[in-house]
Amino acid sequence: MDEDPDGWLEKLSPLARHIHKKGLVLPLIINRRFIRYSLDSYPLEFINIISSERENLHLKEDLLANLDFVKSDVRLQMEREFKSKWLLTRQIVLEGKLSSRRLSETMQISIRSVLPALKGFFLLAGQPYPKNLPDLFAQSAIISKIDINAMQRWMDEKHIEIADVERYLSILHKLMELMETYPVEP
Repeated sequence: MDEDPDGWLEKLSPLARHIHKKGLVLPLIINRRFIRYSLDSYPLEFINIISSERENLHLKEDLLANLDFVKSDVRLQMEREFKSKWLLTRQIVLEGKLSSRRLSETMQISIRSVLPALKGFFLLAGQPYPKNLPDLFAQSAIISKIDINAMQRWMDEKHIEIADVERYLSILHKLMELMETYPVEP
């Protein structure tokens, strides 16, 4: 859209209910202005969208196809993401005695939220985005020179021990430190 129409939430509510009822994926509804003024604030979200399988069914123009990202903005958001996941995951675990199942759920949520930041490595390195999770983890480990491959295994584990959480927090800490000094070409 060029602009959000007045009352758009109310107008689109029946469509949203229909989509939810049919188990479909809700389309991304944004306007040009949001894209133009958000590339510096949310580059990882746009990188995640454009690197995922998607179709542009409703417009003749794909607004996301030719986005131009500033690498220093991507690096800065990657640093913030790794730091925030480190802080939040640590805080959740420290706040209560979690069962191994709850630890697993916490880790899975945290790891999924880190995936867009891992995709940032590919933009910074000028490499194509991987099409699957095993390649994302393997190639991110190569680019970052940090062994993050256990993260993929933890995404599927039903039970996680506190030692796994400590290892995950250690990986996030290494990623944080890397991004604090990561060299970015202009």
